[in-house]
Amino acid sequence: MKNITFGNLIEKLLYISNQKKSSLAKFIGYDVSYINKWILSTYLPSSKRINEICKNISDFILDSLDESSLINLIDYFEIPADSNEEFIGEYIETMLKEVYIDTVNLNNKSIQNLPKSTHSEEYYNSFSMVKPNIIYNTFFNELNNMADKEDSLEILISLSLMYLNHKDKITLSDLKEILHRISKKTNVKARFLIGFGGDDNEDDVINTLLGINLIASYPCLNFKIYNCKVKSNTVAFAIKDKFLSTNIFFEEGECLFSTNSKDRRLVEEFYSNLKYTLKNKGNLLFYRKEASSMIEDQTYIQYIMNNDLRCLLGSINEFFMPPDLFMEIAERLFGHNQKIINELKKINLFLHNVTYKSKLKVLIHESELRKYMSSGKLHFFNTPVTLTFKERERHIEYIEKILTESNDVEIRLVDGDLVDDFKNKENPSLYLSRNLKFTKVYPESGKNYYFIISDNEFKGMCTDLFDKLWNARTDIVISNKDEILDRIARSISYTRLISESFGENIE
Repeated sequence: MKNITFGNLIEKLLYISNQKKSSLAKFIGYDVSYINKWILSTYLPSSKRINEICKNISDFILDSLDESSLINLIDYFEIPADSNEEFIGEYIETMLKEVYIDTVNLNNKSIQNLPKSTHSEEYYNSFSMVKPNIIYNTFFNELNNMADKEDSLEILISLSLMYLNHKDKITLSDLKEILHRISKKTNVKARFLIGFGGDDNEDDVINTLLGINLIASYPCLNFKIYNCKVKSNTVAFAIKDKFLSTNIFFEEGECLFSTNSKDRRLVEEFYSNLKYTLKNKGNLLFYRKEASSMIEDQTYIQYIMNNDLRCLLGSINEFFMPPDLFMEIAERLFGHNQKIINELKKINLFLHNVTYKSKLKVLIHESELRKYMSSGKLHFFNTPVTLTFKERERHIEYIEKILTESNDVEIRLVDGDLVDDFKNKENPSLYLSRNLKFTKVYPESGKNYYFIISDNEFKGMCTDLFDKLWNARTDIVISNKDEILDRIARSISYTRLISESFGENIE
């Protein structure tokens, strides 16, 4: 602690415990102006009272800690993780006394003459960490704390996936879930500048799946992603007018250094520069379309009319339905809108006369196939609908027919998780053609959007993902036609047995 002053230490303790100088002043019985002078190193408390003051500061900090900030304090000061409250309190008190003596000696008792350029704002707090264990822990804590106090939060995040280690990428996959929880307390607007690196590496499958996850999950959020050439080994989190966290990485992906600040002027300037970069250099990763718009403005039919059709089905959809069943479901869901029905008739005609007679590659998650057979739940143009057993039996038998009779349509089953760490995430969906690439949200709360991928680099990553799954993932992708037909037949048999024994509503 030789390089830290008494004021610096108080400031760090306040930051970690998420407390203000005014609250500390009230607790220890001093005017806040004294606390300001201690932190600015323009004045130090009297040595006659330093033992009492250090004990009171320690008690205040200890009383202010919650579970999360306690972990941060233990990590930052490298306190043994199994320490009890009494030990931690004594540790803080002793540390304050030692740093007080070092500060007095360092300044040769002439600290009152330090220049005023060391001035800080009233609620300024800052601290840095070397090789932090969890780089997002502080940022997520700040979000949660501010959500309880603020009417709205505007967030900017900037990072390059290439330089994150695997653990941090998995942590990042929870970002939108955390923002979704916070949005229940306050209005959230988030913008994400993400750099993909541009070169193939061993994590390219995870990078693409993470991008799809960030696009397709929690569609109600005010959240946009931009591909941008950000500084490769730096991660930045900024909350407008509130908070800034910057993190520097080794090339291997480990975080070397993290610094966090609430200096309003610094936060404001950094946020403005980051927003300028987003506006002038960022490419929007996707744009959103309603399911009905995909049909009405003929975006969907443009997709199936394209060449080089490939599809990864994260849930069973309208593909491979017999033409009469296709229109039965269409009337059930969209019968009130004649324009959509007319477009669906064209789509149905094209699917059966062109698409299913042309080159087509489809990957289907076998778990989703089994789920569909047992529950009857289908996403027809990403609109949820439940089919009777007889209807889904017709559907699956038609898949068998196409698989058996066509040499151009190839169907393969995905038996397992694409990435083990994403096993609890929704299975991704991808629709790829030469000129159009899109994904979709898993329908929730009445939202059933498609997301048209607009960034060329990410388009290429999605194409590469499908090709690697199709050609290289023999560990989880079943390509043998006879085995696929056997698994489909068994699914039908099991579901028929359940349906006949227990009725249609058994899942």
